[in-house]
Amino acid sequence: MDKLRISLITPTYNERENLPLLAEEIFEIIAAEPDIDLELIVVDDNSPDGTGQMAEELKAQYPLQVVHRAGKLGLGSAVMEGFALSDRPYLGVIDADLSHDPAILPELIRSLRECDLVMGSRFGETSKVEKWAWHRKLTSQVGVGAAKLLTGAEDPLSGYFFLRREVLEGFELTSSGYKILLEILIKCRYAKHRSVPFIFRNRQFSSSKLNLQEYLLFAKQILYFSWYKLFRCSTRR
Repeated sequence: MDKLRISLITPTYNERENLPLLAEEIFEIIAAEPDIDLELIVVDDNSPDGTGQMAEELKAQYPLQVVHRAGKLGLGSAVMEGFALSDRPYLGVIDADLSHDPAILPELIRSLRECDLVMGSRFGETSKVEKWAWHRKLTSQVGVGAAKLLTGAEDPLSGYFFLRREVLEGFELTSSGYKILLEILIKCRYAKHRSVPFIFRNRQFSSSKLNLQEYLLFAKQILYFSWYKLFRCSTRR
């Protein structure tokens, strides 16, 4: 069976302490999976804590590429820059703050043999979110509910997802915010997708990057993609 050659993109901003732990955990798991050939692409937004330099040092230990950007340009654009750098047929995204459990990486990646798009889900039967504050849970559930109506996916706002490169062909992604998966689900072509439950872990050495501006951007995205889907469907009739 051919190896699954995949680039895993992790956007970073002030993740110096988390990044070595993430890389160690990822490659320890992948070392036991001979059918998976994974590289990690770190896209750093000029982190003032030296995350970019730490990423450079990790290149001596792991198959890793580093993109140094001029400033804090947004998670969505960082993901797209990582996709553009990769020359591999499979692509994935994982947060650098250790909230996405790498234990399910083999299942997520192998699912791409049968599916075009695979998502880690916080809302599956066996999923769990550690130390989920009630207001964050409420906000997520409202946002996910709105996005599910548009996509039919179990967790369309997940930041932990994998896809075949051809899913993106012919489409220009424009999301600058943190929910690039939503745009992919709305705009791109795929025949089959799958959700895999996982434990959304508590952050170790960093805090959430979400703020009022990101929530407003998400609300704008929901309105835009609702219009986009309605317009696209009406033009196909």
